[in-house]
Amino acid sequence: MNRFLCLLLICIIGQIRLSAQGILDTLGNTIVRIETAVDSAQFAGGYASGPWDLHLGPDGQLWFTDQTAIRRWHPVTGVISTVLRVPSGYFMGLAHHSDFIHQPYVYATIDTGYYYGQSTRIEVWRYRYNSAVDSLEDPLFLLSWYHPGEHSGGRMVFGQDSCLYIGTADYAGLQWQDTLFMNSGKVLRVRPDGSVPSDNPRPDYSWTWGHRNPQGIVQVPNGNIIVSEYGQINDELNLIRRGNHYGWIIFDGNQCIGSIDTCNAYQSSLTFPIDVGQNPPSGITWYDHPSIPELHGLVQAVTGINQGLIAYTMNATMDSVLNKQYYLRYEYGRVRDACAGPDGSLYFIAYDRSSPRIMRVRNALNTGVSSTTFPEIAVFPNPCTDRIRFSTALPPTTTSAVLRNIQGEIVLHQKVEGNAGLLDVGMLPAGVYYLQVGNSVPKMLLKL
Repeated sequence: MNRFLCLLLICIIGQIRLSAQGILDTLGNTIVRIETAVDSAQFAGGYASGPWDLHLGPDGQLWFTDQTAIRRWHPVTGVISTVLRVPSGYFMGLAHHSDFIHQPYVYATIDTGYYYGQSTRIEVWRYRYNSAVDSLEDPLFLLSWYHPGEHSGGRMVFGQDSCLYIGTADYAGLQWQDTLFMNSGKVLRVRPDGSVPSDNPRPDYSWTWGHRNPQGIVQVPNGNIIVSEYGQINDELNLIRRGNHYGWIIFDGNQCIGSIDTCNAYQSSLTFPIDVGQNPPSGITWYDHPSIPELHGLVQAVTGINQGLIAYTMNATMDSVLNKQYYLRYEYGRVRDACAGPDGSLYFIAYDRSSPRIMRVRNALNTGVSSTTFPEIAVFPNPCTDRIRFSTALPPTTTSAVLRNIQGEIVLHQKVEGNAGLLDVGMLPAGVYYLQVGNSVPKMLLKL
């Protein structure tokens, strides 16, 4: 019975630019396609321009905040729609009600200035989504907090307890950040109607305190809430626990920045990060799709030093970090937020202030065809730069070897006598190719 083998080849390692399909790159051992989902033409440009928060909506669309607007991008059609525009302010965080079908509310944080570093107050509003006219209506003010400059916080997530968790930044370095009824420098826990939950540790919105500048917040599958936090010296990843103090302003990361006596006096009562580093963070998401295994776990956007993405491997109870790996460092400017899609795509905001855009990363081989590791074919070398030798376990016969590029176009066709051959690929441009031996179905794919 005739059959064919299809083998993935990488000819010359490196980043490959494609005119229509974006860029081929690698994340660890996975070949990915990185393409623009929403290009810079959709944004005004300049210091205050561009998206700030990404959120996968219950409608399967990618929602994002954009200065004075809340917008959506459809992953299939590419259509962008605007569901809300306000006359002034700067939209930041975004969240959908956890029971959106029955409670169609969207929550947003908005800085009262034209840019989030130009004001001192951030407000939280609730809107009702009207599907008949595809817009957000009936605004309801919930709460606000003060912040200094670009210390803002502002990201939100709904927990499994149907409460809204909001990260807020400190205000002018006020000591301890745990003043009753003061919303700054904390993680707040809020009921969907804006009221205070009865089981909060205090009779206000405070859930945790002692935070400097939380930038990302996510709930992982087992219910733990994790916050990425911008430090003064050490950037932090914090596991959020009810009523805990996270150390600011006498500790930064694990480092004492107050007096030694004060640090010694309070150290035993504080909660310290599960990870520290020089990684100025922005948004954070949870990725658990098998198509890019290197990203499994927490994925954090990094805006400053080491800008790009960090993938954190967590332990089984998701309360400590086992390993972290940097990807796409210094390739896309300041990365402002990241969001995982149900199809295995990872979206992130590439934010350089002249051309902000939303990018999509996905496995380059996700074509909808199941792949099978097929051990009966061998190729050497792979990756290659000049020639490749191949042999198969197929019965010796006269057949053909076909090399296709990532678009499926035939770039090399050669007759094969027996079950081995030699291909000269030195004239081909750097890229990713498929080697097919034989000419019938079923298709079998070997990924190396």
